[in-house]
Amino acid sequence: DDDDDDDDDESDKELPNDLFDAVNTAASSTSRAISAGQLGIIVELLIPELWDPISGNVMANPGDQLKQWEISRQFAQKLLEERSDECEVTVVFPDAGCAALLKNRWGDNLKFKIASANDRMLVPDDYEGILLFAAADPISLDVVVKSTKKANELQNPVILLNPRLASGDAGIGLTVRRWRDQFLGVMCVAYSLRPLPWCNGTVFKKFPGPWKLYIEKENVPGRFELVHESNSRPAGDELDDLVSEAYRGRDVGEDGEMREKSAVEKLAGFAASMARFAKSLSN
Repeated sequence: DDDDDDDDDESDKELPNDLFDAVNTAASSTSRAISAGQLGIIVELLIPELWDPISGNVMANPGDQLKQWEISRQFAQKLLEERSDECEVTVVFPDAGCAALLKNRWGDNLKFKIASANDRMLVPDDYEGILLFAAADPISLDVVVKSTKKANELQNPVILLNPRLASGDAGIGLTVRRWRDQFLGVMCVAYSLRPLPWCNGTVFKKFPGPWKLYIEKENVPGRFELVHESNSRPAGDELDDLVSEAYRGRDVGEDGEMREKSAVEKLAGFAASMARFAKSLSN
């Protein structure tokens, strides 16, 4: 029985301790995916301070933007450490101004190249290396899709790190949206970390493992219990239902009686019902 308890205590050990840990593990998982032959890879570090579920990456002020770029820098450096094939990594930023600013800020001793989505020839005919798009925005969609197609034809991997291609849906047509979703849909998610503050949970994936849903343990703040595994990303109503089910299982006491819900559980239920209400209005 003690062994079972130990296993249970370790059920959340693959969750990162901090953002630094998450970035490094994401780079290691990406390297594994590349070694397994994946050519189109998505990495998501959807930290609440830097990412909003409705509008995408939070870029409210220059400091926020710089955090995104520092994540890109750390990720690229770790990826280069992981790859023993001495490959070249090119990090592509959304615009020329941003690329110039970072070149100046980071100096000449970087082991990776810096480019921008505005560059005319991102993928030359003799290109060899890994193309990493950092927080690509909706304006870059055409460049990202065409560059990925050409790089993949040359057997070179392309990584989208915290892509923002899905934000701003209101301004794009259905055809473009379908084209984008089709493009993203065939890519491999090598690492995804999405904390869910409304229910004290996390949706998590690490290549080559399945999607996992963790909920914070009832009496152990900061530790998480694995409540669901699946081959597809839990989202929308399915995610709401899984969270509700997990909390419902805690509603019954040892004596079989229903117990009073905690403030967090009530908030989770309220947030889920509000999300459903908002969705019904937009349909």
